Amino acid sequence: MERMSTQTRASRRRGDAGAGFLAVVLGIIALDRPAWAQAQPEALPAPTGEDPPIAAPAAGPASPPTDASAAPAPSAEAPVGAPAPRGAAGPGPASPAPPKEDEPWKNPISVAAWARVGGRLQNPSAREKMDRLLGDGELDLMFSGEINRFIGVQGAIVAQFGPTPTGGNIAGSATLRDAIAKFKFHDLLNVWIGRMIVPSDRSAFSGPWSMGPWNYPGFFEPYAPPLGPRQGPFGRNDGVTAWGKVAGGLFKYYVGAFNLHDSSVSPLYTARLNISLLDPEPAYYQRSTYLGEKSILALGVAGEVQREGSVESLPPPAAGTPPGVPRKDTYGEVNADLLFEKNLGTAGTVTLEGAFYKYLGDFERFDYSYFALASYLTPSNIGVGKLQPLVRLQQAKPKDADPYLLIDAQMGYIIEGHAARVALGYQRSDLSGAKGNALFLGVQLQK
Repeated sequence: MERMSTQTRASRRRGDAGAGFLAVVLGIIALDRPAWAQAQPEALPAPTGEDPPIAAPAAGPASPPTDASAAPAPSAEAPVGAPAPRGAAGPGPASPAPPKEDEPWKNPISVAAWARVGGRLQNPSAREKMDRLLGDGELDLMFSGEINRFIGVQGAIVAQFGPTPTGGNIAGSATLRDAIAKFKFHDLLNVWIGRMIVPSDRSAFSGPWSMGPWNYPGFFEPYAPPLGPRQGPFGRNDGVTAWGKVAGGLFKYYVGAFNLHDSSVSPLYTARLNISLLDPEPAYYQRSTYLGEKSILALGVAGEVQREGSVESLPPPAAGTPPGVPRKDTYGEVNADLLFEKNLGTAGTVTLEGAFYKYLGDFERFDYSYFALASYLTPSNIGVGKLQPLVRLQQAKPKDADPYLLIDAQMGYIIEGHAARVALGYQRSDLSGAKGNALFLGVQLQK
């Protein structure tokens, strides 16, 4: 009996110890539960180098006004283990991980807005006189994104206002600028289909947005398309381009077929080779100045050909007579461009650029054209930006007239690279003896 009593007491002591240990464990769990229940996931930062997505406006005020009848918020000093008030939100779902740098298709679609506004002091009817002030502007809205590792999309809409050959229209105009389906098979082979820049010369890739001069090259005659490789409105055309790069963009090639929207004409075929001997240029696009961000020594050669693309220009028919049938010849164009830009540190940045164009075809108006440019960018800010003095000479030789000449002298003020800049300049023109003067001022903003 005494032995059984001793065993019973030992069993009870072991049971009491086990119960005490279990109580301690349950107490620890109860202490930790409120902290876990109240924890919220942290907001993820925007991926490095990417703008955060634009948030939709809230349907109501972010912080509703205080209401005395509303239930008070739970105290931060509530007793440990106390249950959360009814209706209190528990932990939300975990925030998605930010896209990796090698998974850009997980980023939201990219949206950008670019604007250029300017004024020109020149009389359109008597171009040598500077007694009329004219204004113009452009707004481009662009969208781009990647669907997966191999497929991307790009689009843009452009709106313009300004003087026209018949005077002008305050309503302006808007049209589709880009609509591109992009397919990437390898660095050596990318295929773009749709409406895009014709890969014809560096100026086309750069556009007025990424070059030093305010005025795009080739605009010799008022309201006429720029002289240079055949392209289309805004340097675009409807077609397909295959392009690729070697060594990260030290060498690039482009081949394309355009005018595919018009069944009444033959396609325009283009090809271009570009070699960058210093820093590479990996993208489809190229700039005419990197404002000292790259050291550039780049040479490009290109050509275009179109069967029956050189068409005779006939005078208007006399009243009552049918129009004549113009003769046609194969159109061709070859060009070469050279860009040298070097950041000299505390001595500033020097840019030299030149291009030459040769036109082929019996009915082409011009034999050749060229331009040469020199600019200098100060090494440090003067006020909020850097100064960029620039001079450019352009010449074109008509087949049956004296040469055309344009000289631009400009002072640029570079505030935030190409994203915010101002240009003030003077242009002198001589179109086979018809002289002109103009002062111009322009502001460019990109976001």
